[in-house]
Amino acid sequence: MIINEIIGHKVVVHVENGTQVVMHRGVLEQADSLFIRLKKDNETIYFCLVNVIAIHPV
Repeated sequence: MIINEIIGHKVVVHVENGTQVVMHRGVLEQADSLFIRLKKDNETIYFCLVNVIAIHPV
């Protein structure tokens, strides 16, 4: 999974359980090595990068 190859401001992250998360590329690049932190409805959601199966531009 090479984030730098993604072109565009938003990407779709596909996680193992079928969840698809649309997020800004900048957020993804700033994520640490294991988790993506998302803020949604004042709640922080953690996605483990190990479970990510695909990332592609919106």
